[in-house]
Amino acid sequence: MDTFPVYFLQLGDDLHVIVPEDRQDLGHTEFWEQTASHLVAQHYGIPQEPLANLPYCQRRGRVVGNTLYVGTRRPDPKLVKAVREAMGNDPLTFAHDAHERRLREDVRQFRRLVRRASRSG
Repeated sequence: MDTFPVYFLQLGDDLHVIVPEDRQDLGHTEFWEQTASHLVAQHYGIPQEPLANLPYCQRRGRVVGNTLYVGTRRPDPKLVKAVREAMGNDPLTFAHDAHERRLREDVRQFRRLVRRASRSG
């Protein structure tokens, strides 16, 4: 059964559904450090190093078979559509998993980094 992490990155007006190459079964932390954090850092013009320890600052989920576990009880219909299209999986269902929620402290630290970068840039 396929299982792999997914990040949903809202970068400006665009929603990016990011999955590991070949849909590898990676931990979120590893996938965040290797891939997703670099995309976020580049978009916001902030250093990647401080982001490396904030894997819960962005929306995320985990695919297990035909189910995508996410941190919200009612995912936004635009997100559902974007994910199904990006993954080429129309029957993909969504289920709540509290483990996939964003953490307030990670979100706060991320926002601080973005504010600092916007002041200095």
